[in-house]
Amino acid sequence: MKRIRPFDTRQLEAFDMLCTTGSFTEAAKRLLLTQSAVSHSMRTLEIDAGCQLIRREGKKVSLTEAGDRLLRFARPFLQQMSALREELSGFEKFGAGRIRLGASQQACRFFLPPLLKEFKKSVPQCRFEVYGEDTPKCLQMLGLGELDLAISLEPIRNLDIEFVPCFSDELRLIATPDHDWAKNQVVDWPQASTQNFILDNRASYTFRMINDYLELNGLKLTSFMEISSSDASKELIKLGLGVGIMADWLVAGEVAAGELVSLPLGFGKLSRTWGVSIRKGRKLNKAERIFIKIAEESGCHWMVNRRLTP
Repeated sequence: MKRIRPFDTRQLEAFDMLCTTGSFTEAAKRLLLTQSAVSHSMRTLEIDAGCQLIRREGKKVSLTEAGDRLLRFARPFLQQMSALREELSGFEKFGAGRIRLGASQQACRFFLPPLLKEFKKSVPQCRFEVYGEDTPKCLQMLGLGELDLAISLEPIRNLDIEFVPCFSDELRLIATPDHDWAKNQVVDWPQASTQNFILDNRASYTFRMINDYLELNGLKLTSFMEISSSDASKELIKLGLGVGIMADWLVAGEVAAGELVSLPLGFGKLSRTWGVSIRKGRKLNKAERIFIKIAEESGCHWMVNRRLTP
């Protein structure tokens, strides 16, 4: 069986130029080749195609029907190849390309927009595919190669992930101003069994951290509601349907407005560290290195601004 080979790109380029100029001499001049080199390319191309593509008419050439069909294929193909070469050459030089980024809903809403704005000033050609997933899912997708980077909480005992810390926040008890704990400015943990807690879903890192923190201090929650949305959690707390444990910056506006009260948990601070997670051993390109550097520099400034500006 005859092996069908793809057409040679250089021969297609010579064919396109010959069709454009209608002359072997002019085509060779524009391609910076000898006329015999162009003639050889055309003979080889016709052998590969298995049919005649051009007719010589003195010093000029015209296309056969087969040549016309090949030209209609070759021109858009060569244009796409040229555009692709230009795009590929810019990946390292200009930081162009794509970054598949995972981030939780909270990070997507609050931290990611100013970070991307700053990043785009340095690397405007880079495009992002953002996946709104919580930390466990982001780490799973990193491990499978489905993400390049993830803005996540610090991984817990995950040896396959490298983590670059950017900022830390504190989890606190959130209640309405008329709640007894808010009035007394202290969390009465012996009465915790009488309270309904509104928390992140149990698959999240935050839920795991809260649960471990309480168990370490001899406590176990008996009644709680799992909510994936921080906005929904705040509204439920405002309605008096329970108390929550949330990051301080998430409720800064409501606390400043007198709608909610933020209290320390009472057994020492429960802090989380946010940063950029990367699959261990993966080589980063220029755009990814710039993104991580900006995330490190922006993290602390962003947290300060969030706390000072409700």
